[in-house]
Amino acid sequence: MRIADAQWIPSTPHQTWDALHDPAVLQQCLPGCIKVEQRTPTEYGLVIRTKVAGFEADYEGEILLSDVDEPRSCTLAFEGKGRAAGLAIGTAQVSLTPKEEGTRLSYTVAAMAGGKLAELGEATIMKAGGKIVDKFFGAFIEHMARQPRTAAPPPPPQPEERGLANSPWSWAVALAVVTIIVGYHALYR
Repeated sequence: MRIADAQWIPSTPHQTWDALHDPAVLQQCLPGCIKVEQRTPTEYGLVIRTKVAGFEADYEGEILLSDVDEPRSCTLAFEGKGRAAGLAIGTAQVSLTPKEEGTRLSYTVAAMAGGKLAELGEATIMKAGGKIVDKFFGAFIEHMARQPRTAAPPPPPQPEERGLANSPWSWAVALAVVTIIVGYHALYR
């Protein structure tokens, strides 16, 4: 199953990024979400209760972030397991770009299902997945519209470069070493 789409978020890219990584915001906006916890800066755990084709199940899952380019893009790997329902796994590429005084959030999701969930068929799963995505973005956009806009944080200061190459004496030292080597070879060879 593959889904690719984009949404306009009424907020700046850095605010959108921060909200997408905030467990409280995710728990509020994900339909059927029971719990979201951030385990590390790149790992989240969650529990979601969902109903697909009349079959309701709790899924415990993990989301791992990679290729993080804050606040522009990241890749997500996710896995959800339901005791009776089966398994859902996949990846998503997420990209944030400024657009019309807000943020264009584009995403591509590739996912697979196993167990009883897979028996429902791709069309049923796609329809249920589309409803979940629509509800999430509806709640997320509404949440972001209520937030006051803030300026982007300043970039972190560049570390002071160290080493001989940045010293005003570096050329003098290099010249002295070359002179000693040339003088040694000229006098003793």
